Amino acid sequence: MRSHHQIPAKGSIISAASLCIVAALSGCSAASSAAGSSPATTVRPADAAFTFTVAGVRPVLPNGSQDTHAQTPKARCDSAAFAADEALGVKVADGFALADFPASADLLTHFLRGKGTEVDYRAGSLISKEALASSAFRAVNNEVQEAILSQLKADRTRVQLSAAQLPTVAFESRTSDLYWGFRGTQGLTVTGSGSRENRRYAGTLSYVIRDSYGFPASDALDGFGPPMRSLQTVCGAPQHAGGAHWFPDAITVTVPFNRPA
Repeated sequence: MRSHHQIPAKGSIISAASLCIVAALSGCSAASSAAGSSPATTVRPADAAFTFTVAGVRPVLPNGSQDTHAQTPKARCDSAAFAADEALGVKVADGFALADFPASADLLTHFLRGKGTEVDYRAGSLISKEALASSAFRAVNNEVQEAILSQLKADRTRVQLSAAQLPTVAFESRTSDLYWGFRGTQGLTVTGSGSRENRRYAGTLSYVIRDSYGFPASDALDGFGPPMRSLQTVCGAPQHAGGAHWFPDAITVTVPFNRPA
């Protein structure tokens, strides 16, 4: 015998259709609730791509390495002492060159010439690569990146670092070009940019490690510090022809930024 199928009531059909329309408008699956159906996927904020910038400055403040003849206005530049001190400076610069410390040799020579013009070492230069590989810079870079990451996780697209969040880099290894040329640096500028995608923050940071090349009263430097300070102040340029002068200098180091979001 043929079985008879019961035709559903008109009201039930309308009710079922209404439920499907509501489900579609709400973004839910229009599929039936049969076993094995997948739940809807929600896009989390960390998945959404966005760009960001980074900026921060710790300026070089006035300090003893910038002293000039104004600090010793009544001192008399003795010609014999001047000649001896200058000869010592040239000898030390030659020694740096022989020890394979080219930046230290160049910086001291520039100091002795008394021009006072800035000297900058670009990213990728020999001294920049040495700074990048140093433990002192790596420690600073890690601290700065943690500060940046904290702001990025708060969804800030313009990361602004305060001076307090930018530690200075102190090169303390006496067997390196960085020590004899820079030692304890005095300022830091950080800029950068990147994006957040695939649950990671990725970009590039540029550090400008800033310093004042000069000889403060407390800088002995194995005995040649005081004679160099005398050339800088007592016999300093431009008050005395041939005198030395402090100058600003900097090393630029570029690093990747790649952190999980």
